[in-house]
Amino acid sequence: MDKSTWINILLKQLECNQEMSQDEALRKEIVENPQAYREKLGIDSNLEIELVEEQNNTYHIPIPYLEGNLEEEIEVPAQAQSIVDFLLRAATDSSFRSKLKESPSAILKENFPEVTWWDTLDIKVVEDTSSKCHLIVTYSDENFELKEEELEMIAGGNSGASTILTRDGCF
Repeated sequence: MDKSTWINILLKQLECNQEMSQDEALRKEIVENPQAYREKLGIDSNLEIELVEEQNNTYHIPIPYLEGNLEEEIEVPAQAQSIVDFLLRAATDSSFRSKLKESPSAILKENFPEVTWWDTLDIKVVEDTSSKCHLIVTYSDENFELKEEELEMIAGGNSGASTILTRDGCF
């Protein structure tokens, strides 16, 4: 998939993950029929969707399969830029990707030092292919409560990708 399409899908998936974390019915609908969600996310009908459902102690990092013009400059919301840059590096730098696959916790700590819970989760790397795209579905915990600073970020209009790295969930 080309860089522009992938970024658009990623941003929609980040938004969708935020919605799923607040709407259990939506989460259940996606889990039961991930293929039906293809259109909302903009995933090509030729790609197989593999559902990856988070558990309370797992965190998945999806590495995109990219082809075409990777140098193209694409505008990304500021709160998602670090996630996009990280995943683009994993997709295009084979040395970095190997290190990430070998020691995901260490690489995440280096790149996102503000996140303190990397060591508390089983971190798994999943790689998209030319024929398969992973749909990561966030973990749902009915007893989960947002921290005060996360509520402030959402109230301040910084929902979406900026909160993804501060909660159990996924990119």
